[in-house]
Amino acid sequence: MTISKFPALQFHLPKAHRHLAYSTIGAANSPHVLLCLPGLLETRATFDSLLQDAEGVHGLRVVSLDLCGRGDSSLLPGDKGYTMQVYLEDIEHFIRAELMPEGKPVPRIEVLGTSMGGILGMYLACDTHNQVSGLYLNDIGLDLPWMSIYGLYDGLKKFGRLPTPEEMAVKFNVSLGAVLAVQSPSHFDLSYRKDWKGMKFGHLLSDFKGPLRLIHGSESGVCTAQQVKDVQREFPRAKVLEVAGAAHPVPFNAAVNKFVLKCLDFPDASAPKAEPTKAYEPMDMVLEAAPVWQQPSVVTDVPVEVMQSVEVMAPTQLPVAPPEAQQLTQSAEQPVNIQQPSRALSTGWLSWLKRQLLGATKK
Repeated sequence: MTISKFPALQFHLPKAHRHLAYSTIGAANSPHVLLCLPGLLETRATFDSLLQDAEGVHGLRVVSLDLCGRGDSSLLPGDKGYTMQVYLEDIEHFIRAELMPEGKPVPRIEVLGTSMGGILGMYLACDTHNQVSGLYLNDIGLDLPWMSIYGLYDGLKKFGRLPTPEEMAVKFNVSLGAVLAVQSPSHFDLSYRKDWKGMKFGHLLSDFKGPLRLIHGSESGVCTAQQVKDVQREFPRAKVLEVAGAAHPVPFNAAVNKFVLKCLDFPDASAPKAEPTKAYEPMDMVLEAAPVWQQPSVVTDVPVEVMQSVEVMAPTQLPVAPPEAQQLTQSAEQPVNIQQPSRALSTGWLSWLKRQLLGATKK
């Protein structure tokens, strides 16, 4: 589902005529806060089942956030300008004003991020001013391989064609401008490192001392067995949950929620209060699994917890729009006449991928 069952609260951004929408459970003065950041074209509704299962856990506040142009959050002016830097700055304003207001005790803040939300979580944890004490990554590792990005793009096709931006905007409950922006080379405007394998983010956590938890699907083409090994090598004490049969990203069902709450080390948070009737549908782009992207379901040389998901969803979501991809921009205020042939977009992505593989120098 793309519309949250929880009421939408508004956080008005300073010096901006717009707001972020969020849902929350637990007391505002709780000593422990879990901030949930959705994926590229997801909304806060993706975390509804987690909020439901966390209700009644004493001392815990769980907050799920809509990024700009998604769900019930405001559009950017002209429905243009959606970038990673904008998302990061918005989240930082939210953390400092809503989660640790001046004059109040600072709670223990942990961040749970799905795919792109996990990447944003790593950037947040890199800045000590954000007071991030713990981090969960949902199906995203410390780097993002170039070939995984192209594989995700190819999986967007339905019946031999790409869905139109208008179709994606309606399906995912996001603005047309946001859909167009994530396909633009200017969308990922944060500094990062790269090599011939892909984009690298592990250096962001070089000084991070808090606990790290990784949730990944056994059939994921993004967080592969190698990605899991890399996380465990860099963070030997990281807790890892593998969801058998799940692709990208892992859906939040009862078992995943139990893992998340248990890792918070609350005495009464190890089990959900009720089994949800169904897993909630992820809200991002669809990756149709193919054998070339499938990975082994068990990493044999490191201890990995394996579970059977309650209801495995279709593999979903492009985690982050790569830099230097094909430029696609259009304002939602203008008459819409978009014709993006699959072949043309494919050519753009192939050209971008070739440049990355042949010119992989660090930024």
